[in-house]
Amino acid sequence: MSYFKVKTTSIDYCIKEEDVCEKICEDASIEEDSEEFYDAIHAEIKRVKDGLPQHLELEIECDPEDLDDMVCDAISEETGWPVNGFAYDILEQK
Repeated sequence: MSYFKVKTTSIDYCIKEEDVCEKICEDASIEEDSEEFYDAIHAEIKRVKDGLPQHLELEIECDPEDLDDMVCDAISEETGWPVNGFAYDILEQK
């Protein structure tokens, strides 16, 4: 078991239409299943993604071969959102 301190970059968060459509559906001024509806959903996904961090410093204890999976899990735990992909640099290893 090793200790790693990593810094993440280029996080691609997995935010789907169903994750944000409830908020859009509550807006009575937008007709459901219209072009405006889907534009609003995509704008909300972008807004959520833009508000999430790209750079996180994480401390992880694991076997070296499990580091990728553990970084992925740590990002999700920290932000509350699953991720499709990311990059990271190891800042420290013990």
